Amino acid sequence: MWPFRNKDKAATNRAAIKRARKLSDGLEKRLQIIPPEGVPLNIRLAPLGQRLGAQVVDTLVTFIGAMLFVLLFSISFWSSWNLIAIVAALTFFLVRIPYYIVSELVWNGRTLAKRWLGLRVVSVDGRSLSAHQIVVRNIMKEIEFFLPLTYALAGPQQHWSFSVIAWVWLLVLLIVPWRNKHNKRIGDIIANTAVIMDPKPVLLTDLASTIAMKPGTHADERFVFSSAQLDEYGRFELQVLEKVLRSSEKSTSGTWAKQQQYLKEIVERIVQKIDYEETIDAKDHRLFLEAFYTAQREHLERRKLLGDAREDKYFRDEKGEES
Repeated sequence: MWPFRNKDKAATNRAAIKRARKLSDGLEKRLQIIPPEGVPLNIRLAPLGQRLGAQVVDTLVTFIGAMLFVLLFSISFWSSWNLIAIVAALTFFLVRIPYYIVSELVWNGRTLAKRWLGLRVVSVDGRSLSAHQIVVRNIMKEIEFFLPLTYALAGPQQHWSFSVIAWVWLLVLLIVPWRNKHNKRIGDIIANTAVIMDPKPVLLTDLASTIAMKPGTHADERFVFSSAQLDEYGRFELQVLEKVLRSSEKSTSGTWAKQQQYLKEIVERIVQKIDYEETIDAKDHRLFLEAFYTAQREHLERRKLLGDAREDKYFRDEKGEES
Protein backbone atom coordinates (compact mmCIF):
# COMPACT_ATOMS: atom_id res chain seq x y z
CA MET A 1 0.00 0.00 0.00
CA TRP A 2 2.73 2.43 0.97
CA PRO A 3 4.73 2.01 -2.30
CA PHE A 4 1.66 3.00 -4.28
CA ARG A 5 1.24 6.10 -2.14
CA ASN A 6 4.87 7.00 -2.71
CA LYS A 7 4.43 6.57 -6.46
CA ASP A 8 1.37 8.78 -6.44
CA LYS A 9 3.24 11.41 -4.44
CA ALA A 10 6.24 11.27 -6.80
CA ALA A 11 3.95 11.61 -9.83
CA THR A 12 2.25 14.60 -8.21
CA ASN A 13 5.63 16.21 -7.52
CA ARG A 14 6.75 15.66 -11.11
CA ALA A 15 3.53 17.18 -12.42
CA ALA A 16 3.99 20.19 -10.14
CA ILE A 17 7.56 20.65 -11.36
CA LYS A 18 6.41 20.49 -14.99
CA ARG A 19 3.72 23.10 -14.32
CA ALA A 20 6.25 25.37 -12.59
CA ARG A 21 8.71 25.03 -15.49
CA LYS A 22 5.97 25.71 -18.01
CA LEU A 23 4.93 28.81 -16.06
CA SER A 24 8.53 30.08 -15.81
CA ASP A 25 9.09 29.47 -19.52
CA GLY A 26 5.97 31.47 -20.30
CA LEU A 27 7.06 34.36 -18.11
CA GLU A 28 10.66 34.44 -19.29
CA LYS A 29 11.62 32.88 -22.60
CA ARG A 30 15.25 32.27 -23.43
CA LEU A 31 17.17 31.83 -26.65
CA GLN A 32 20.20 29.56 -26.95
CA ILE A 33 22.79 30.95 -29.35
CA ILE A 34 25.91 29.03 -30.35
CA PRO A 35 28.53 31.51 -31.61
CA PRO A 36 31.48 30.45 -33.81
CA GLU A 37 33.51 29.79 -30.64
CA GLY A 38 31.13 26.91 -29.87
CA VAL A 39 30.14 28.01 -26.35
CA PRO A 40 26.31 28.00 -25.97
CA LEU A 41 24.82 31.25 -24.67
CA ASN A 42 21.38 31.28 -23.02
CA ILE A 43 20.06 34.81 -23.45
CA ARG A 44 16.80 36.23 -22.17
CA LEU A 45 14.38 37.15 -24.94
CA ALA A 46 12.75 40.56 -24.90
CA PRO A 47 9.19 40.45 -23.48
CA LEU A 48 6.46 41.36 -25.93
CA GLY A 49 5.42 44.30 -23.76
CA GLN A 50 8.85 45.90 -23.97
CA ARG A 51 9.05 45.27 -27.71
CA LEU A 52 5.68 46.97 -28.16
CA GLY A 53 6.86 49.89 -26.02
CA ALA A 54 10.02 50.23 -28.10
CA GLN A 55 7.95 50.19 -31.29
CA VAL A 56 5.68 52.95 -29.96
CA VAL A 57 8.66 55.13 -28.99
CA ASP A 58 10.38 54.62 -32.36
CA THR A 59 7.12 55.41 -34.15
CA LEU A 60 6.82 58.65 -32.18
CA VAL A 61 10.42 59.56 -33.04
CA THR A 62 9.88 59.05 -36.77
CA PHE A 63 6.47 60.74 -36.62
CA ILE A 64 7.88 63.86 -34.97
CA GLY A 65 10.77 64.00 -37.45
CA ALA A 66 8.44 63.62 -40.42
CA MET A 67 5.98 66.20 -39.06
CA LEU A 68 8.76 68.76 -38.67
CA PHE A 69 9.73 68.28 -42.32
CA VAL A 70 6.09 68.53 -43.47
CA LEU A 71 5.63 71.68 -41.40
CA LEU A 72 8.69 73.30 -42.98
CA PHE A 73 7.47 72.25 -46.43
CA SER A 74 4.00 73.68 -45.87
CA ILE A 75 5.46 76.99 -44.65
CA SER A 76 7.94 77.28 -47.49
CA PHE A 77 5.83 75.91 -50.34
CA TRP A 78 2.24 76.44 -49.38
CA SER A 79 -0.10 74.57 -51.67
CA SER A 80 -3.34 72.58 -51.52
CA TRP A 81 -4.08 70.19 -48.68
CA ASN A 82 -4.05 67.27 -51.08
CA LEU A 83 -0.44 68.00 -52.05
CA ILE A 84 0.58 68.38 -48.40
CA ALA A 85 -1.10 65.05 -47.59
CA ILE A 86 0.84 63.34 -50.40
CA VAL A 87 4.12 64.91 -49.21
CA ALA A 88 3.35 63.81 -45.65
CA ALA A 89 2.69 60.19 -46.69
CA LEU A 90 5.92 60.05 -48.71
CA THR A 91 7.88 61.70 -45.89
CA PHE A 92 6.65 59.22 -43.28
CA PHE A 93 7.74 56.35 -45.54
CA LEU A 94 11.11 57.90 -46.44
CA VAL A 95 11.90 58.69 -42.79
CA ARG A 96 10.88 55.35 -41.28
CA ILE A 97 12.87 53.00 -43.50
CA PRO A 98 16.26 54.78 -43.24
CA TYR A 99 15.74 55.41 -39.51
CA TYR A 100 15.34 51.73 -38.60
CA ILE A 101 17.97 50.42 -41.02
CA VAL A 102 20.66 53.03 -40.34
CA SER A 103 20.23 53.03 -36.57
CA GLU A 104 20.39 49.23 -36.32
CA LEU A 105 23.45 49.19 -38.58
CA VAL A 106 25.26 51.89 -36.60
CA TRP A 107 24.29 50.66 -33.12
CA ASN A 108 24.51 46.93 -33.88
CA GLY A 109 20.85 45.96 -33.78
CA ARG A 110 19.51 48.84 -31.69
CA THR A 111 17.35 51.87 -32.38
CA LEU A 112 16.92 54.82 -30.03
CA ALA A 113 14.05 53.10 -28.24
CA LYS A 114 15.88 49.75 -28.05
CA ARG A 115 18.92 51.49 -26.53
CA TRP A 116 16.66 53.18 -24.00
CA LEU A 117 14.81 49.98 -23.02
CA GLY A 118 17.86 47.69 -23.17
CA LEU A 119 16.87 45.63 -26.22
CA ARG A 120 18.96 44.36 -29.11
CA VAL A 121 18.40 42.50 -32.38
CA VAL A 122 20.69 39.47 -32.83
CA SER A 123 21.18 36.79 -35.43
CA VAL A 124 19.86 33.42 -34.27
CA ASP A 125 22.72 31.50 -35.91
CA GLY A 126 25.22 33.12 -33.52
CA ARG A 127 27.02 35.17 -36.17
CA SER A 128 27.21 38.94 -36.44
CA LEU A 129 24.04 40.70 -37.51
CA SER A 130 24.32 41.32 -41.25
CA ALA A 131 23.05 44.28 -43.26
CA HIS A 132 20.87 41.90 -45.28
CA GLN A 133 19.08 40.72 -42.13
CA ILE A 134 18.52 44.29 -40.92
CA VAL A 135 17.11 45.41 -44.27
CA VAL A 136 14.81 42.36 -44.59
CA ARG A 137 13.31 42.60 -41.10
CA ASN A 138 12.65 46.34 -41.41
CA ILE A 139 11.19 46.16 -44.92
CA MET A 140 8.86 43.45 -43.63
CA LYS A 141 7.85 45.79 -40.80
CA GLU A 142 6.24 48.06 -43.40
CA ILE A 143 4.15 45.16 -44.71
CA GLU A 144 3.41 43.75 -41.27
CA PHE A 145 2.61 46.89 -39.31
CA PHE A 146 2.63 50.29 -40.98
CA LEU A 147 0.77 49.47 -44.20
CA PRO A 148 -2.19 47.70 -42.52
CA LEU A 149 -2.22 50.35 -39.79
CA THR A 150 -2.60 53.02 -42.48
CA TYR A 151 -5.58 51.19 -43.98
CA ALA A 152 -7.06 50.55 -40.54
CA LEU A 153 -6.96 54.26 -39.63
CA ALA A 154 -8.07 55.57 -43.03
CA GLY A 155 -11.74 55.31 -41.99
CA PRO A 156 -14.23 56.97 -44.36
CA GLN A 157 -11.58 57.49 -47.06
CA GLN A 158 -12.02 53.87 -48.20
CA HIS A 159 -14.52 51.01 -48.23
CA TRP A 160 -15.28 49.50 -44.80
CA SER A 161 -14.01 46.08 -45.90
CA PHE A 162 -10.43 47.40 -46.19
CA SER A 163 -10.50 48.55 -42.56
CA VAL A 164 -11.84 45.18 -41.39
CA ILE A 165 -9.16 43.27 -43.30
CA ALA A 166 -6.46 45.59 -41.94
CA TRP A 167 -7.60 45.13 -38.31
CA VAL A 168 -7.74 41.34 -38.76
CA TRP A 169 -4.23 41.41 -40.25
CA LEU A 170 -2.93 43.44 -37.28
CA LEU A 171 -4.55 40.97 -34.87
CA VAL A 172 -2.83 38.06 -36.64
CA LEU A 173 0.51 39.87 -36.40
CA LEU A 174 0.05 40.21 -32.64
CA ILE A 175 -0.72 36.49 -32.31
CA VAL A 176 2.35 35.32 -34.30
CA PRO A 177 5.06 36.54 -31.84
CA TRP A 178 2.87 35.65 -28.86
CA ARG A 179 2.62 32.02 -29.96
CA ASN A 180 6.16 31.83 -31.35
CA LYS A 181 8.74 30.02 -29.23
CA HIS A 182 11.23 32.89 -29.51
CA ASN A 183 8.77 35.82 -29.71
CA LYS A 184 9.55 36.27 -33.40
CA ARG A 185 7.39 38.32 -35.69
CA ILE A 186 7.18 37.43 -39.39
CA GLY A 187 10.10 39.72 -40.28
CA ASP A 188 12.29 38.02 -37.65
CA ILE A 189 11.33 34.57 -38.96
CA ILE A 190 12.32 35.50 -42.53
CA ALA A 191 15.54 37.29 -41.49
CA ASN A 192 16.43 34.62 -38.87
CA THR A 193 16.74 37.22 -36.13
CA ALA A 194 15.41 37.67 -32.59
CA VAL A 195 15.10 40.54 -30.12
CA ILE A 196 16.80 39.95 -26.78
CA MET A 197 17.41 41.81 -23.55
CA ASP A 198 20.80 43.42 -24.01
CA PRO A 199 23.14 41.57 -21.59
CA LYS A 200 24.81 43.87 -19.10
CA PRO A 201 28.28 42.84 -17.91
CA VAL A 202 28.61 42.69 -14.14
CA LEU A 203 32.10 43.24 -12.76
CA LEU A 204 32.79 41.54 -9.44
CA THR A 205 34.66 43.38 -6.74
CA ASP A 206 38.35 42.59 -6.42
CA LEU A 207 38.60 39.74 -3.92
CA ALA A 208 42.09 40.65 -2.72
CA SER A 209 40.97 44.22 -1.96
CA THR A 210 37.90 42.90 -0.14
CA ILE A 211 40.06 40.62 2.00
CA ALA A 212 42.48 43.46 2.80
CA MET A 213 39.62 45.75 3.87
CA LYS A 214 38.21 43.29 6.41
CA PRO A 215 38.71 44.80 9.89
CA GLY A 216 40.81 42.98 12.47
CA THR A 217 41.81 39.95 10.40
CA HIS A 218 45.51 40.57 9.54
CA ALA A 219 45.58 37.29 7.65
CA ASP A 220 48.86 38.18 5.97
CA GLU A 221 50.51 38.43 9.38
CA ARG A 222 48.81 35.36 10.83
CA PHE A 223 49.85 33.02 7.96
CA VAL A 224 53.17 33.42 6.13
CA PHE A 225 54.16 31.41 3.04
CA SER A 226 57.57 30.95 1.44
CA SER A 227 58.28 31.33 -2.29
CA ALA A 228 58.82 27.58 -2.58
CA GLN A 229 55.37 26.94 -1.13
CA LEU A 230 53.72 29.45 -3.45
CA ASP A 231 55.47 27.90 -6.45
CA GLU A 232 53.35 24.75 -6.04
CA TYR A 233 50.29 26.32 -7.71
CA GLY A 234 49.52 28.42 -10.78
CA ARG A 235 46.89 30.70 -12.24
CA PHE A 236 44.30 27.97 -12.76
CA GLU A 237 44.33 26.87 -9.11
CA LEU A 238 44.17 30.52 -8.03
CA GLN A 239 41.00 31.04 -10.06
CA VAL A 240 39.44 27.89 -8.60
CA LEU A 241 40.24 29.10 -5.08
CA GLU A 242 38.69 32.48 -5.85
CA LYS A 243 35.44 30.80 -6.97
CA VAL A 244 35.40 28.77 -3.76
CA LEU A 245 35.85 31.85 -1.58
CA ARG A 246 33.18 33.79 -3.44
CA SER A 247 30.67 30.93 -3.29
CA SER A 248 31.27 30.38 0.43
CA GLU A 249 30.27 33.98 1.09
CA LYS A 250 26.82 33.24 -0.35
CA SER A 251 26.20 30.07 1.67
CA THR A 252 22.91 29.93 3.56
CA SER A 253 22.23 28.50 7.00
CA GLY A 254 21.18 25.20 5.44
CA THR A 255 24.42 24.78 3.48
CA TRP A 256 26.79 26.32 6.05
CA ALA A 257 27.92 22.99 7.57
CA LYS A 258 28.50 21.46 4.14
CA GLN A 259 30.45 24.52 3.05
CA GLN A 260 32.66 24.38 6.14
CA GLN A 261 33.45 20.72 5.46
CA TYR A 262 34.35 21.63 1.89
CA LEU A 263 36.70 24.41 3.08
CA LYS A 264 38.29 21.97 5.53
CA GLU A 265 39.06 19.49 2.73
CA ILE A 266 40.60 22.23 0.58
CA VAL A 267 42.75 23.45 3.47
CA GLU A 268 44.00 19.92 4.13
CA ARG A 269 44.95 19.45 0.47
CA ILE A 270 46.83 22.75 0.32
CA VAL A 271 48.63 22.11 3.62
CA GLN A 272 49.72 18.69 2.40
CA LYS A 273 50.77 20.00 -1.03
CA ILE A 274 52.93 22.89 0.23
CA ASP A 275 54.16 21.09 3.41
CA TYR A 276 52.74 23.73 5.72
CA GLU A 277 53.85 22.77 9.24
CA GLU A 278 51.41 24.74 11.36
CA THR A 279 48.09 23.15 12.35
CA ILE A 280 45.05 25.07 11.15
CA ASP A 281 42.08 25.29 13.52
CA ALA A 282 38.57 24.84 12.14
CA LYS A 283 37.67 28.46 12.87
CA ASP A 284 40.66 29.65 10.81
CA HIS A 285 40.01 27.65 7.64
CA ARG A 286 38.59 30.54 5.65
CA LEU A 287 41.18 32.94 7.08
CA PHE A 288 43.94 30.57 5.94
CA LEU A 289 42.49 30.31 2.43
CA GLU A 290 42.14 34.08 2.16
CA ALA A 291 45.74 34.57 3.25
CA PHE A 292 46.95 31.93 0.81
CA TYR A 293 44.91 33.47 -2.02
CA THR A 294 46.35 36.93 -1.40
CA ALA A 295 49.94 35.67 -1.13
CA GLN A 296 49.56 33.36 -4.16
CA ARG A 297 48.15 36.16 -6.29
CA GLU A 298 50.96 38.58 -5.42
CA HIS A 299 53.55 35.85 -6.05
CA LEU A 300 52.14 34.97 -9.49
CA GLU A 301 51.92 38.64 -10.48
CA ARG A 302 55.60 39.15 -9.57
CA ARG A 303 56.62 36.05 -11.53
CA LYS A 304 54.60 37.19 -14.55
CA LEU A 305 56.38 40.56 -14.56
CA LEU A 306 59.62 38.59 -14.90
CA GLY A 307 58.22 36.65 -17.86
CA ASP A 308 57.37 33.55 -15.83
CA ALA A 309 53.62 32.96 -16.37
CA ARG A 310 52.55 29.88 -14.45
CA GLU A 311 49.29 28.44 -15.80
CA ASP A 312 48.75 25.61 -13.30
CA LYS A 313 50.49 23.31 -10.84
CA TYR A 314 51.88 21.22 -13.71
CA PHE A 315 53.94 24.14 -14.99
CA ARG A 316 57.35 23.17 -16.32
CA ASP A 317 60.35 25.36 -16.92
CA GLU A 318 62.48 25.53 -20.06
CA LYS A 319 64.58 22.61 -18.93
CA GLY A 320 61.53 20.36 -18.93
CA GLU A 321 61.63 19.95 -15.17
CA GLU A 322 58.49 20.56 -13.10
CA SER A 323 58.75 23.79 -11.14
